[in-house]
Amino acid sequence: MLPFVQFSANRIVNGTSLSLFASAGPTWSAVLSGTLLLTLAAAFAPARWRGRAVLTAAIAAFGALLFASGAAAVHLTPAGDTPARVSVGAGAWLVLAGVGVAWFQGSRTSGSRRVSALGAIVAVALALGAGLVGGLSATSIAIEYRNADNFWLLAERHVLLSVGGMGLGALLGVPLGIVSARLKPVRSIAIPVVSVIQTVPSLALFGLLMIALTALALPSIGTVPTLIALTLYSLLPIVRNTFLGIAGVDPAIVDAGQGMGMSRWELLMGVELPLALPLVLEGLRQALILTIGIAAVMAIGGAQDLGTIVFDGIGSVANDKVLLGAVPMVLMAIVADQTMRALEGLVVSPGIRER
Repeated sequence: MLPFVQFSANRIVNGTSLSLFASAGPTWSAVLSGTLLLTLAAAFAPARWRGRAVLTAAIAAFGALLFASGAAAVHLTPAGDTPARVSVGAGAWLVLAGVGVAWFQGSRTSGSRRVSALGAIVAVALALGAGLVGGLSATSIAIEYRNADNFWLLAERHVLLSVGGMGLGALLGVPLGIVSARLKPVRSIAIPVVSVIQTVPSLALFGLLMIALTALALPSIGTVPTLIALTLYSLLPIVRNTFLGIAGVDPAIVDAGQGMGMSRWELLMGVELPLALPLVLEGLRQALILTIGIAAVMAIGGAQDLGTIVFDGIGSVANDKVLLGAVPMVLMAIVADQTMRALEGLVVSPGIRER
């Protein structure tokens, strides 16, 4: 019942909202509705194969959504060189969000990483097919992508800034969390300080950094203050989780290591850190997702990343240009989340994960 697409005479005027049936036609309306009903039915399948059923149905619904959107764009866009735009509507975005939830749940409960990986490959193939032959390239966001000459450069810089901020935060936060678990005076200062930093609004922190860096005759706009801000924001989850991981190690295990003649360094590297590793990696995961979002705000201070596209779209009242910057950030956050979870599965001992 929500608008599936919106047709506009050009990129900045308000358009006409159209339903799924009115825009994509009866065939794709039936296909998309059928796959959504199939996804719903899969949620009630027997438990032993429910995860794979939900994952399969969600991927089918994802492909149907992309091809239906492409069909709507081709159907509504006038022939020839035209400024007309077909934007994805609220109904389609809601369907995408629901399919994403089902996809995540199905992947998590499928019980097989190979099945999850195969599902991701199939979904990418469907997206490529919809873009190449399914008409998805005629949507407004695809047109904005083709008109953005520096999209990949900005995306690359966004990744580098986010990973760099999290990496610097790890270099500072992991040792600080370890020391905080060892020394109460350090803990009483470090945890409150990083907590206060997290509460400072990003624009306010950027302004304070500009003043401080200017006083030190250092670059006050662009990459330097952005990296410093991202590093500061990443400290809380890293320090807190490292502290909790080290402090949560069973004292009996530490006593057993000492009884075997292990030094403090050997205990830390061979016993405490491996046991605390799941929590440490969780802190890194949270920090990385946090920096991906905050890096966009830093574009207002000269950081050249995907936030630049978002602010340009806001300034030109072009919603699809805003989406061109926002959607990749969402995808980056999802990829970062799944990558860190996969990394935990590779480096953490199965016995420790079960604990």
